[in-house]
Amino acid sequence: MKKLILTTVCAMAMAGVASAQYLNWNTISFSAMTAQTNATVYSPLFGGGAANGNAGATATAANGFYYELLYGGVWTTSGSGLGNIAGANSPSNSFANLFGGTWLDTGLEANNSSASAGRLVNIGATVGASVPWNAGQTDNIVLVGWSANLGTSWFTVSNELATGSYIGVLAGANGFFGVTSTGYLTSGASSSSGVTVFATGGVGSSGLPILSLATPLYLLPVPEPATIALAGLGGLAMLAFRRQRK
Repeated sequence: MKKLILTTVCAMAMAGVASAQYLNWNTISFSAMTAQTNATVYSPLFGGGAANGNAGATATAANGFYYELLYGGVWTTSGSGLGNIAGANSPSNSFANLFGGTWLDTGLEANNSSASAGRLVNIGATVGASVPWNAGQTDNIVLVGWSANLGTSWFTVSNELATGSYIGVLAGANGFFGVTSTGYLTSGASSSSGVTVFATGGVGSSGLPILSLATPLYLLPVPEPATIALAGLGGLAMLAFRRQRK
């Protein structure tokens, strides 16, 4: 299991030193963003591989899944920054970048709706939601999603995933995690309005919104209880052996 020291910066704390900018967190377009679980494949971020289960099962129970909008770096048109062609050079969705501080938290959350499978509903919905980057700055964006049995906040879940402690949290139950395609946006300067985050129209005047239909939330690998127990017995045996040698 990969282990990294999580260096996620509290993005909201940075808002006080930057000019407030705004995104539209009032609606999530169902034609641009939906999600579904994939229990036949383990998450590529955690080694991948085949798993026994059902593909494409969409959860309809309300609050069964949570989502967080992240931002990463400054998108530029110079060719020397994090992207110059439709966000192609935005930070990758690798394990190191997601949990090592490259992608940061906007503080904007959503969960799933019972009204229709795969649909998302904004938490604390507002037309002009403040984001922590400077006026006129264009940043890369991505949405992450996870099953509620991991936790309800990105701060908690990102630490669990970064350290591998999610295994104990799940205790043998199925857990899911996924990442959308990336976009990039220049946020609006008015608190009474905001830039569209999810859309199907491609690059617009404010940048490239997220378009990620049927985003897969992949199964997280969790050892069988017997395997965990054997590992624990092995550790105790080694400890006993070391004590006998002293």
